[in-house]
Amino acid sequence: MDIRAGYAAMSELQHQGDNSRVWQEYYTEDIVRRIGGHPLVGRDACQEQAQDFLDGLLSPQRIDQLTLLFDDDNKVSFAEFDQSFSHKTHGNVTQRLAVVQRWRDDRIYEETIYVMPMTGEPAS
Repeated sequence: MDIRAGYAAMSELQHQGDNSRVWQEYYTEDIVRRIGGHPLVGRDACQEQAQDFLDGLLSPQRIDQLTLLFDDDNKVSFAEFDQSFSHKTHGNVTQRLAVVQRWRDDRIYEETIYVMPMTGEPAS
């Protein structure tokens, strides 16, 4: 499977809300995930962090994809999103995310998420 097909299949599972399956099928056990520069190592730890975020949402989040790029030679995907949500811990947030994913054997082994707060109204 190429990374485009893997990304598309993973995205479909995410849209269906099957986050557990996403983590099991598309992330390596030794995934290194960085959000804002702080590394988290291991699929279980990363999945727990993601689930804690989802459990804290007060309403469905809004995600608008802006960019999606693939570097087939280096097995890298890049996506940029505008995201708005209301969260029990973080309050009302509007931000832009840039996500860089490195793939090995059809799974993500490194994921870096850059978070850029936005002011004003959410993007439409």
